[in-house]
Amino acid sequence: MLVTRPSHHAVSFEEMQENIMISLRKYDLGKTVAMYNSVGLKSRNIVFLTKWIYDISKNFSYLPTVDSNYREKLAKNKTKLTIFGILVDDLADNYKIRNHDLLEKAIRIPWNPHVEYQNDYLEVIRKMWLDIMNSLEQYPRYEEFKDIFFFDLDQFMDSTRYAYLINTMELDNILELKTYSPHNMMSLLFFDMDLMCSTNFKKETLKKIRPLFHWVQDITHIGNILSTYPREIYELDFSSPIISMGLIEGIITKEDVVKRPKLALEKLKFLVPYLKKRAEEDFEKIKDYANVIEEIDINDFYNRVRKVYESFLEREHYWDASEKEELLQPIIQVIPNYTVKWVRM
Repeated sequence: MLVTRPSHHAVSFEEMQENIMISLRKYDLGKTVAMYNSVGLKSRNIVFLTKWIYDISKNFSYLPTVDSNYREKLAKNKTKLTIFGILVDDLADNYKIRNHDLLEKAIRIPWNPHVEYQNDYLEVIRKMWLDIMNSLEQYPRYEEFKDIFFFDLDQFMDSTRYAYLINTMELDNILELKTYSPHNMMSLLFFDMDLMCSTNFKKETLKKIRPLFHWVQDITHIGNILSTYPREIYELDFSSPIISMGLIEGIITKEDVVKRPKLALEKLKFLVPYLKKRAEEDFEKIKDYANVIEEIDINDFYNRVRKVYESFLEREHYWDASEKEELLQPIIQVIPNYTVKWVRM
């Protein structure tokens, strides 16, 4: 995606100097959290989420090919990239701050990071991105894999655009949900970063390993859906796939989500077994790939992906709002078996 600098913005010498200083600056995770808190949603416990993402990234979520001395650096940068993604994504998802103009400007930042903005929210996103790139460019194989990274970044940005269209134009449908929504997880981007730090990885095997990345992304996407849909009901985020599925299947109505969120939450639990079944199907595909890929230990990789998925399911809710507590109290004690009809492709 080619993005040009807006012609109306003239960058002064002082601004250029400031941009250079920003691009050389490295933030620790504490600073990144503070930056998020300066503009982000107050309802999220971003401190908890940051620690959770960092721990998962350092201990489980990485390719076996990664040089061990880069594992911690990658964990920090993946955590920063996730927080960056949350800020962008919220402009599409959250009804309180949803904004098409800001979303489109945020999407363009990685391709034009030295254009400053008067808006504080966009400036935080821009400075976070410059910090992320400052680390990325130091990875030993950055130049080799940067085109793939930016291709996958485009997929993430398109997932936020699609989320915005679902929330504003009810564009959710079977095919596009499966095509765009999983990219919101950034798993492909994380694997691209791993490859940048895998000095012994044979580049010619990349086309064989990419399907593996997509299955992992689908699995983590399902884990995240199951972990976060109570919050997304509260935030009226209709781009959440489980909410979209519920609407398509006729399990819930939009009025349920808006006026009866507790009831909507309980009805959507009917879809949980179906989503878990989909995740298990992807796990089987990873196992079967042991005969295709010899370059990595599939068993070790499988076990660590399993741990990441289970961590999503076990994760405590990372949002702070007393009005959400009622949503988490069950009102249906027995969930009947429900056969999902909608995905046949």
